[in-house]
Amino acid sequence: MSEGTLEHALTPADVAAANALTKRWLLANDELPSAASGLGVWALLAILATGALEETEEELLAAVGLDAECTAALPGALAEGVASAPAISLAVAAWAGARVTLDPEWTTGLPADAVGSLTGDTAADKAALDAWASRNTRGLIETMPVDLDEATALVLASALSVRTRWRTPFENDGSLREGPWARDPRVKTLTAEYHEDVLRVGANASVLTVRGEDDVDVLLAVGYDDVTPGQVMARLLAAANNPDWGRSAIALDAGKSGPGVRIAESYEEHPQVAPEIEVHTVGFDVTADLDLLADAEALGLELASDSDLAQFARLATQPLHVAQAKQTCTATFDATGFEAAAVTAFGMSYMGGLPTEPDRPHRHVRARVTFDRPFAYLARHRPTGLVLVAGWVAEPALH
Repeated sequence: MSEGTLEHALTPADVAAANALTKRWLLANDELPSAASGLGVWALLAILATGALEETEEELLAAVGLDAECTAALPGALAEGVASAPAISLAVAAWAGARVTLDPEWTTGLPADAVGSLTGDTAADKAALDAWASRNTRGLIETMPVDLDEATALVLASALSVRTRWRTPFENDGSLREGPWARDPRVKTLTAEYHEDVLRVGANASVLTVRGEDDVDVLLAVGYDDVTPGQVMARLLAAANNPDWGRSAIALDAGKSGPGVRIAESYEEHPQVAPEIEVHTVGFDVTADLDLLADAEALGLELASDSDLAQFARLATQPLHVAQAKQTCTATFDATGFEAAAVTAFGMSYMGGLPTEPDRPHRHVRARVTFDRPFAYLARHRPTGLVLVAGWVAEPALH
């Protein structure tokens, strides 16, 4: 393991925590999204947790799955790790409105140049945030998923992109012969042959590993007709985390079958020297716009999004809560490779609406001085008292 790699930056406990959040989120509902990134949410929850207090912090840390010290170190570790991963990029950023005073200690935990400003010009701010989303997803996502209005005091965002080419490219192979897409000329089958142990068969699902040229794999899982999407996803997540899940397809006897799998035998001229796995699949191009607050319990955002109970005093001087939490995610699988991107954003607003002017019940006596004749001046270095420049103003500047 070399310095600066993602393997070095994240511990096994970090990976387990991120994967646990992904599983909890995806399986929280009966219907699975067409595309989602738990990692994009996880990174943003960690940043949010570092600015939270008391019960809000506890809920967010439980969602992240790490203690406060590890969570605080996470943004920097992720930035360091993905910097050397050619197939992966991950950026995080925050934009604060003019009335928001961010805690300096909180901002130092963010990567360099990650803090920007909201000008209050909605059109200009939207253009800037959209440009950031596009730039950090290689153009795959062109808009920031949250809405900007006068109530938006702070925006936190993460942008993830993944791109890889297959080690073994697929070939186009006409239409499918079975299933709901059978004989539809618009559906083109992708086919490939592998001479590696890349297919595992379980009781209710079979899982294929498609390897990319970089350090990225894409796993595909198929179940029986009566197995729910959530059950198939649960098996896929289990297979991804456990190399011993199910049975290797090459260990099954001829005549056996599994979900989407048939084991056949043939007689050829030369002896078999490696696994022979024939794959037929389809390409896909999917996009999902997700409202994360609909899954606030699974993602640890219940208190953070409560306009009465949220506690973010370590994030900003003004009381804020998460008013919006959204993600746009897209993924494309074709004959040559895979690419995906996700932009996750939290829009934070003032608790109780826009801040009001404070009461001013105390009397003050104001002195006034006017420099309407020649005067002297000096400038000094405040910490040391060192005078830097001094002079006399005999005449004012003239237009």
